Amino acid sequence: MNRSSLLPLFSLLLLLSWTARVSAQGVDASGTDAPPPGSTVITSDELRSDQANHTSVFTGNVVVVGSSFNLNCQEMTVLFTKDGKVDHIIATGNVVITQPNRVAHCGQADYYRDEDKFVLTDSPIIVDNKNQIEAPIITIFRTKQTMITSGARSKVTLKNDSISSDTTAAPVGTP
Repeated sequence: MNRSSLLPLFSLLLLLSWTARVSAQGVDASGTDAPPPGSTVITSDELRSDQANHTSVFTGNVVVVGSSFNLNCQEMTVLFTKDGKVDHIIATGNVVITQPNRVAHCGQADYYRDEDKFVLTDSPIIVDNKNQIEAPIITIFRTKQTMITSGARSKVTLKNDSISSDTTAAPVGTP
C-alpha cells in the first residue's frame, strides 16, 4: 500500500478519535489499557480496503477502542468521500457502544459525518446510568446533544431514585 492509499484509513482514525470528546484515563470499559488521548485502535479478523470505491470493511470481532468509548461489532463498513474523508460508517452485528456510565446495544449503528449523527436501529437499547431507553430507531445528534426516537413506540425506564425527591434533606429555610 502506498502512502496516498492509506489516507482514508487515517481519516477514519481521526474521525473516531474526534468522536471521543471526554478523555478517560487509564483503563477503558473492557478492562484493557486505553489508548493515548486522541488515539483510536481498530482490530478485526480481516480488513478489506477498496480505494477505487472509497470503502474499507472490517470484519469479524471488530473492536474499536478510543479515549472514552469502545465499539464492538461483527462488521464495520467505512465509506469515504473522493478526497479521503470519512463520510458514513455502518457497524452491524451485535453492536455494543460503551462510554463512561452509558452502554448502547443494537443490531446496526450508522454514523453520518455531515449531520454529526448516529442512527441506532435493529432493537436499540441505551442504558444511561440506571435509566434505559428503547425504541425502533434512536437518532443521536452529537453536536446538538439531542436525541430523537421514532418508530412504533418508545419506552423509557427511569429507576425510582432518578426522579424521586430526597426525603432526607432538611426542609427549605431550616439551618
